[in-house]
Amino acid sequence: MNTNPIRLYEDSGYWKVKYYDQFGKRRTKSLGSTKRIRKRQARVLAERFMAKLHVDPGRYSLGKALPFGQYLQRYLDSRTDIKKGTLELHERTASYLLEYFGESIRIDRITRAAAADWRSSLAKGKASKHEGLAEGTVCQHIRNAKTIFNHALRDDLVLFNPFDRLSGIAPEPDKNWRYVSPKDFEKLLDACPSIPWRALLSLCRLAGLRQGEALNLPWSAVDWEHRRLEIVAEKTARRRIVPIEPDLFNLLLEAFSKRDKSKPLVIPRRSLGQSNLWRDFGVICKRAGLQRWASWCQVLRRNRETDWAQKYPQYVVSAWLGHDIRVSSRHYLQVPEELYDKVAGISRPQPARLSRAKTRLHKAG
Repeated sequence: MNTNPIRLYEDSGYWKVKYYDQFGKRRTKSLGSTKRIRKRQARVLAERFMAKLHVDPGRYSLGKALPFGQYLQRYLDSRTDIKKGTLELHERTASYLLEYFGESIRIDRITRAAAADWRSSLAKGKASKHEGLAEGTVCQHIRNAKTIFNHALRDDLVLFNPFDRLSGIAPEPDKNWRYVSPKDFEKLLDACPSIPWRALLSLCRLAGLRQGEALNLPWSAVDWEHRRLEIVAEKTARRRIVPIEPDLFNLLLEAFSKRDKSKPLVIPRRSLGQSNLWRDFGVICKRAGLQRWASWCQVLRRNRETDWAQKYPQYVVSAWLGHDIRVSSRHYLQVPEELYDKVAGISRPQPARLSRAKTRLHKAG
């Protein structure tokens, strides 16, 4: 590279510098009007510019930055290395960015201050047509935005990542979620309108499956001899083996005996009336005399981990649930009331764990 890569000159009433980038391409940069800037001032600006070039050689390759909308589309098209669900999350983040910054702004014109304002607007609901987002969701979009701009930084389209100083770490999660006791769960099962609904709730509560895993579980994944389920995670495609407890085994036997042999899934599509599972779950809760709770499948999964953690080593439980042991302690585990009673020496009658239908199945077996 040339040891003196820039040259100051006057052109059409403007002070300009001419330099060559690291690929030998000639470039020019305007320093301002000759009417406002004297030659001595222009020389100082040129020297400062040259110093910046030496500190950050990537500046040599920077041409005119892309419009933001064009870059985002290019970025999304290039992410063929991530799962469909992850790509959809990045698309949602991109839509929020476009709503706030617009498509025509140059990507290098987005500053750290503007990025901080965008973060605030997400929480207040000003970056979208919807209400403000929860802090955990905002942090997810911040992490996605960092990734989007890191790719631009890698490709020398920007000089810095405007989101790099924003925190994308979600706050400590609230563990005050609903604990569904065995007695309440029996009420839910009795209130279910069909076997597929009982199967869905049981797979989440008794096997700790995610909603998508339960809805896409094929009969071929059930090992009847060893009483195990083979689960493949949607995002990571990792395989894990989950034990089948006796209560769940009996319910699966009932569902298997009444299955449609042309349907490969444990819960056939549309067998739940899947137009609105949240609404239908509310109806089931009302029949059972229970108050509906939010994130119902995730809460059932958390219940499963909390119960298992009282009986088995945590590294085993985390492997069955399909996440890291640190995720368990941060997001899932809750101290059950029974442990408080045990320490305090309070004895309470234990609820029956099997419903009348399951009891009949045991006797018939």
